[in-house]
Parts: sequence; C-alpha cells; structure tokens
Amino acid sequence: MENKKIELLSPVGSLANLKAAVASGADAVYLGMNKFNAREFATNFNEEYFKEAIKICKSNNVRLFLTLNTLIKNSEINDFFNQLKFCYESGIDSVIIQEPSFIGIIKKSFPGLKIHISTQAGVMNSPHANLLSEADRIILAREINKSNLGSIRKNFKKELEIFIHGALCVCISGSCLFASFVGSRSGNRGKCSQPCRKKYTENQGFSVPKNLQYKQKFLGNNCYHLSTKELCLIDKIPELIKLGINSLKIEGRMRTPYYVATTTSIYKKAIQDYYNNRFKVTDEMRNKLATAFSREFTQGCYSGEFVFNKKQAHGQSNITKQEYVVKEKEIKFEKRKSNIILPQIIEKPSLKKQLLVRVYNQDAAITSSENGADIIYMDLFNKDFEQTKSLINKPLYAVTPRIMFDSDIPIIKKRINEISPDGLLAGNLGILNLKLDIPIHLDYNCNCFNDFDLMYLESLNAFPIISPELSINEQTEFKNKNFSVFVHGKIRLMTLAHQLPEGIIRDEKGFKFQINKIYNGTELLNEKELGLFNKIRPLLKAGINNIFIDTETNTGEIVKIYRQILDGKTIDVIKLKNNYVLGWSERGVL
Repeated sequence: MENKKIELLSPVGSLANLKAAVASGADAVYLGMNKFNAREFATNFNEEYFKEAIKICKSNNVRLFLTLNTLIKNSEINDFFNQLKFCYESGIDSVIIQEPSFIGIIKKSFPGLKIHISTQAGVMNSPHANLLSEADRIILAREINKSNLGSIRKNFKKELEIFIHGALCVCISGSCLFASFVGSRSGNRGKCSQPCRKKYTENQGFSVPKNLQYKQKFLGNNCYHLSTKELCLIDKIPELIKLGINSLKIEGRMRTPYYVATTTSIYKKAIQDYYNNRFKVTDEMRNKLATAFSREFTQGCYSGEFVFNKKQAHGQSNITKQEYVVKEKEIKFEKRKSNIILPQIIEKPSLKKQLLVRVYNQDAAITSSENGADIIYMDLFNKDFEQTKSLINKPLYAVTPRIMFDSDIPIIKKRINEISPDGLLAGNLGILNLKLDIPIHLDYNCNCFNDFDLMYLESLNAFPIISPELSINEQTEFKNKNFSVFVHGKIRLMTLAHQLPEGIIRDEKGFKFQINKIYNGTELLNEKELGLFNKIRPLLKAGINNIFIDTETNTGEIVKIYRQILDGKTIDVIKLKNNYVLGWSERGVL
C-alpha cells in the first residue's frame, strides 16, 4: 500500500454541494444518481448534471465516487448495471456498492474501475474484510472502536475508509428493518424515513439500570430514546493517520452547501496542519462545525462515548448566500469501453424440505424436536447448549452474534470448539472466513436479496435465510429456490452496538417495540410476531421448501402447525391470525 497523504472525502447531494466541496478542499467526493443509492431523497444527479459534475471534478483534480450502495432486486439488475455503464463511460473513479456479489461482475464488465464496499455491508472485523479482498476499499462500520480498528488495519491489506463526521445511524448499517416495517421505506434501499428520530415513551415496567445517574444520562426528560448525537472525530485525525486509515469521510448528502463547505474546509485545515506539524483544533473551528449543524457532537463508538441525544435534533444551517467558485475546463480523456457480463443463473429447486426453528431454552428445543423441526438453532453462549444437544435427536446449530469485532473472534472460536455444534446460524459474514468445517446458515440480516447474492453465498458454502424485505411474490421469482424464508416469529428491526436499558417503548401511535440485550449490544423487536401461516402456500407451490421460525411463544404448537403446512395439510388458524402481523410478505419494499 502506498504511503500517501490521507484522503478527505466529502458528500455531494447536488451540483451546488459539489461546488462547495471542491472549492473547500475535498480530495474526493461521493454522489448518487436518482436510483440505487443510499440517499434517494437527496437532490442527486440526472445524466446532464452528472456530466457537469465529472467536468468540475476533472478540472480540479478531485476524484469522483459513485454511490450504488443499496440492495438490488432481481427485477432491477439490468437497470443497475446500465446506470453504472453510463457513469463508468463518463469517467467516474470508483463505485461504492453494498452487494458483495457484484464485485466479480463489475471487475469483468468495467475494466479498471475501483470498487469500494459500502458501510451498508456492515464490515466490522478482519475476517469479513478479507472475505471482500477483491474490492479495492472497505468503508467500515461506524461501531468499531480504536483498538478493533487497529486490528483490522493490521490484518487487511487494501484501503480502509471511515466516517469522521455527520449523522450516526443508531442501528448497524445494513441491518435496519425499522423504516421499511413501519412504512415500506427501506433504509437498505436508500429511502429511510428515520423512525429512530421520533418520540418514544416508556411503557410501564420499562427496566432501567439501578444507577440513577445513568438513567438521567440516557433518558433525561426526553422521549428520543433512539436518536443519536452527531459524530465528530476532528480531534482524532492524528490517531487515524498514524493508524493507517486511507480515507476520512464526511456524512451529509442531504445537507446544505454551507454544511459541506464548512465541514470540508475545517477538516482539510486540520489534516494539513497535522502534516505541517502544527495540528490544533481551536474553539473557532468547533464553533463553525456547530453552526453547520447544531446537534450535539460525540466521538461515538470509536472512543466509547455516550452517543444519544437529549432532545430532538434540529438546526441545519440554511445559509444560502455563499457562492462557491470552481474551475471548469474542457476535459479530454480516453473513452472507456464496457461490456456488461452477467453470469448465468441456473434454476435450482430446494434440495431439501426443512423446518428450521430458533429457540431460546432447552424446553423449547425439546418440544421443537418432538413436533417436527428438522434443524434447531440455539444461542452459542446458552449454558444448556451441550446438554440440549444430547437430549434431542435433531441437529442443533449455534447462533453466533450479529455484532462481532476482532476482539470477539477468539472467544467465539473457543466456544464453538467447546460445544461442537452441528452447524451455525451466523448473523455476521466474518464467520464464513474462519475456516470452520461445519455447515453455516446465514441469518436474514445478511441481506440475500437477488439470485446473484444467492450464487455468491453458495460459492462460500453458506445457506441463507432470504431478506424478509422481499415480498412472497418476489421470493417465488428467484430462479434458485435453495434458501430459507422467515415465516414466523420475532422481527428484529434493529441491531445496535449500544447498551440500552431493556423494556418496552411506544411510538406516538401506540405501537410497541421491545428492547432486548444481546451480545455486544441491544436489539429492537416489534412487539407482535410475524405469522404467515397458510399464506406461505405460494412459496411451497414455487418449490421453496425451507421455512424459518423464531419464537418464544407456544413454540411446540407453532412448530407443529408449520410442520403440517409444510407437509401439505390445510390448517385452521383463524383464532391465531389476529395476534400476528404479515410484515413485508404482501407489499415488500419500495
């Protein structure tokens, strides 16, 4: 890896913001077209404005990165690659993607184009990063602390990029189903409605840690339990440069030109001051950053700071009088030639008919085994795992954590060796690169969204639960039917690397959500479980014969019902249906 100065990467949601970034010293900018980017509600660029953006960037020696970092449906594959074709032939320097299955296609179809893996891919450990080593750069998850960041840098030889300023998602990026569940607008598809920024009141019985000071710090007198402060790592620039990070990224494609100009110029000054041996962050610099957006600042998970805001976040500056002057000249560059080469998808039926059941205690494992489960999943760290394995006559797989940092890997590997599970249900793709000689199933947060994803995961000997954001109709349209579908149980809407108090919170409409503690953090679940029952018959008719259940309620009865449905029997579930929700099964996501 070259020893060169760190890159400052600025957000560009419009042509005015592009000029602000370039005039203020950005080394590179990232922007999106009107589709397939994680900020579809930004102004973004049509083809005419995109060509103007290329001209401005080339005139000023600024690199331009195209964001195509959303999950892509089978029906969108051609549009996705045709949009990339236009931008590639126009002269982009890199493309930012969420879908790791597209790496090989892009390399064959668009020679010389650099590939950056989006933070939406949730890369938070070295094994996961190295699984994606064919990419040129990884944009890491925002939940990584300094120590684990240093470990990834030591173990991964390609470029690393991190966010240093701007909005924080409370959920691990790429693992949020909250917005799509409550309103069909998926954060994984660039349409997040930010339900985490809304008010939530505590239900009676909300469990709060005994430490009153912590209670006041977390809850205060406000209702914004999931709303985070603004990330600001300007003081950590010397550390990040010494760690060997390649690119420092400012968030904010939906913000004003003033915000882009202010944050870019201040971070640029700090970086230049470091290289000139006079690094100092002044009060004036901090105040200017605050004027650009007034939400409280935090160093977040990098320093282990408290990240939640005490009030609703407001205060983006609407200063509009500034004009940002940039050079524009005629640019001549060799026209690129591309040839989109998509791999052939082979139609495959389900290899087996299987009922897959996640349980939370030994009794549920036994009753699931007795009522027709084919494979049972139990938490890796459940104290009864080994005994349970000896008491049931079905394979018992261990559920590994969704949040897995480098510091956790020795602990997880040791535990796997101790309990000898028949297989794993993994919520983190890093597990696939630990060279474990046992079957690996993937939890639905791993976002298998199209036939190319399925082909990619099969090449890694992984069997996925398909993304629940796809409707039943969209699932039946897969050519390869060898995957599992989440049909019943707890809906994990968010996975958070934060220690929130457990309990129930309610939104302004009265809908309830459960907060549970998990390994390395907490999770947010919908109070009512998913329950598709007889609605899964189109799946079975299409040849999709693997179904997944995740419940703590009436486990034996529920398993028995789905066993009968899976075996082709008609079951009367009218009395049960009112207690469940249909999730995304009928509408999918936009």
